[in-house]
Formats: sequence, structure tokens, C-alpha cells
Amino acid sequence: MKRIVLIAVIVLIIIVATISGLMLYKREYMGTSEAPKEITVTDALGRNVTLQYPVETVIVTDDEVAELIQLLGVADRVVGIEPSICERGYFPQMEEKPITGSQFRGLNYELVAQLKPDVVIMMDVGPVTKVIDKLDKIGVKSIVISINPENIPYTIELLGKIFGKEERAEKLLEWWNGKWEFLRERMSNVASTVKLKIFIGMGFTQTDRLPTHTWGKLAKWSYILNVSKLENIAAEKLETHGELDLEYIAEESPDIIIIGDWSDNWIGYTKNSTELADNMIAIVMGDPVLQDVSAVRSGRVFIVHYILLGSFRSVIGAYYLAKVAYPEVFEDINPDQIHKEYFETWLGVPYRGIWFYPRPWLGEG
Repeated sequence: MKRIVLIAVIVLIIIVATISGLMLYKREYMGTSEAPKEITVTDALGRNVTLQYPVETVIVTDDEVAELIQLLGVADRVVGIEPSICERGYFPQMEEKPITGSQFRGLNYELVAQLKPDVVIMMDVGPVTKVIDKLDKIGVKSIVISINPENIPYTIELLGKIFGKEERAEKLLEWWNGKWEFLRERMSNVASTVKLKIFIGMGFTQTDRLPTHTWGKLAKWSYILNVSKLENIAAEKLETHGELDLEYIAEESPDIIIIGDWSDNWIGYTKNSTELADNMIAIVMGDPVLQDVSAVRSGRVFIVHYILLGSFRSVIGAYYLAKVAYPEVFEDINPDQIHKEYFETWLGVPYRGIWFYPRPWLGEG
């Protein structure tokens, strides 16, 4: 009986040793038998994309994408950037990464292939399908996100999922939703019949006249304007983007004129002087065609950094616009404080620069 038990034990030991040896062989020579974790998400174009989970390396094709990545606390996973990120001033972990190009001005596909990112992230603006096709050809996966304010909750949730930052995404959206909820509640104090008119011109370079390129019905800032009870005078003329005649703007006589700064021409994180901004305001205020426009007569001509008109920071932009549109209703609100909280609590960098100018509540202008 003892002999039988001994033989059984020996056989069991041999079996265990054999199985262990096979597993060790697989790990050393064939790779681990455990399949890598993956996640499948649906992007802004409706594409189902399967990625490694969590995503460890990413290329960003625009600074608005980069900002969302930094908000989620994964800036260290960026391996390639678009050029303007080096100049913005508030992407310290990204600004020395290889420049892989922009989705608008072209990517360096050879460098992208060398970096082998888990994913390239783009926005749903412009001819992104061409970029997707080229990335597919070099074997690099991509996802497209929406930066329109109404789609930000889905975008943050999607990015939280692929980076394994679901809890961080949830907290970000709690802050975002809370700020919108307070703003809507405060706007309920504005008479429903009141709807001031606004014009937003897109400034890409320094100029000696009011920028007249703008967006109409499909403007990403429509969400902000609706909450702030402001009417876009371009909506009647344009579906997407285009030029408005200066004479048309004068005829519509908007109550507020916004010069959007798309290239840090007058304002931005690194600006500490208002000289250029003052000159631009003076150009618009002194334009003979605009002298009878309500915004010019009342001095409500402002320069706004473009990042406040869309994406996650649109909620901060909405507070700035509501503050200058209805100063009595928002007398106790300082949008700069909300902006400072955003930078130092969520973006993780010191708050500085000029983002909205002039600020009447500080005696500017």
C-alpha cells in the first residue's frame, strides 16, 4: 500500500513538473500565454476601435487634444506633439517631445511609424479620414474625438476609459457639470425676452482691421451662446464658416464684438503686456464703418483666447461672456477665479497670462 502511494506521489510530481516546464517554456520562448488586455471604444466618427488597455503611448495632433490629455493626468504618455504645443507655455511634460505634426498641416508619418504609438488622437475637424487612411497604411491606430462643448462629457469618458483614468474623468465631469449648472441657474435671472447680439471674428494673424472670418449655425461656440442668451449674427448668413462683410456686421449692430485670438497674437498664457491687445481694440473702436454699432458705442469690444470658445474650457468662456453681457446678474462672479481653479486644480500648472481682455470688473478698458 505504501509503495502504491509513493508511486502515485512520484507520478503527480512528474506531472506538475512537466506542466510547469511547459508554462516556463511558453513564457520564455513563445511569450506569455495570457492575452494582452484590450478595450474597444466608439469614437466621434462612429468607428469601433480596439486598443491596448490602458493606452501607454499617444501622439496628439492639436493643442486642444493635448489639453484634454493633461487634464486626465497622462501627459507623460505623450510621445509626439504638434508644433504649437511648444509655444503655448502650459504643457511642461510635452513641449520637448518629438514634433510629429498637425492633423491640419500634415503629419510626419515616417516619424509616427518610428515612435509606434498605441494611438494617434485627432479632432473631428477637417479632412481627418485622409489622415486615418494614411495611419492605417503604416499600421498605427487612431481615434477621433469631438471638442464641441455638448460632446465633451462623452469625450472625457472615452479618454478616461482608454487611459485607465475613469475615476479622474468622473471627477472632471462633476466639476464641469457643476459649473454649467450654476451658470444656468444664474442665467434664469435674465429676462427670457433679452437676447443680446454678438459677433465673433477669428483672428489668426495680427491685423489692422476687425477679423471677419467666422462660423455660423454650426459654430462650436453655439452651446456657450445659447446658455448665455446671446445671438450669433453670423447664423443667418453662414451654415459653417466663412467671411462676413464689414457692412453687414455694421448693419446688424451686435451688442458685443469678440476678436478671437487663435495664434496668441494679442493674449495667451505667456503674455504679460496688454499693449498689442489695446492696439487691436483701438483699431476696431476707431473703424469708421463701425461707429454706429452698439458694441462700439458701449465699449463692449473684447479679445478672447480661442480655447475659451470650445472644448473643456468652454464653460469658463461662458462665464466671461455672461459677465460682460449681464454685469449686474454676475456682479459677484469673477471668471478669473474659476479659470485659476481650472489651471491649478485640474491642469496642474500655475495660472498666468491674459485670456480675456479687457476685463471691466478690474477697471480695464
